[in-house]
Amino acid sequence: MFFLHTPKLVLTGSSSSLRETGDRAAALGAEVVVVDSSTVAAPDAAAPCVAELDGFDVAVVAVPEPASADAALRGAAARLAPALRHGALVIVQGTACVEPEGRRLADDLAERSGLEIGRQFDVVGLDGDHVTWSTGDEGAQTARHLMSRLG
Repeated sequence: MFFLHTPKLVLTGSSSSLRETGDRAAALGAEVVVVDSSTVAAPDAAAPCVAELDGFDVAVVAVPEPASADAALRGAAARLAPALRHGALVIVQGTACVEPEGRRLADDLAERSGLEIGRQFDVVGLDGDHVTWSTGDEGAQTARHLMSRLG
């Protein structure tokens, strides 16, 4: 899934690299929506509404520490699932592999959205800039391409 249009990128979580990622994406012409990390932890709090997130192509969920991964990803699932659409890619990015929690995120997104993992959307785990796991080959390939473009 290499985009034929300007992609819509949603950035969630808490990481110093997210701002740089968003700046580079915007410089490349992407539409960037930032969801404050406090609203990801508390999905009912005021945050960008689903209409702003709707139709996103890629969501990057930053996980600053493996110990906080489960709570951060549950919050991200609650925020992203209503806006998840066919063809979306969700990237879980951290400093360590959080595959079990990431796969629970994928299951939660599928349950909440009614979309099929690996067929209608993908979730990919990154340790730094390296793909460590994915729910589908296309998602992993797209994540590698995006990381090469966004640095």
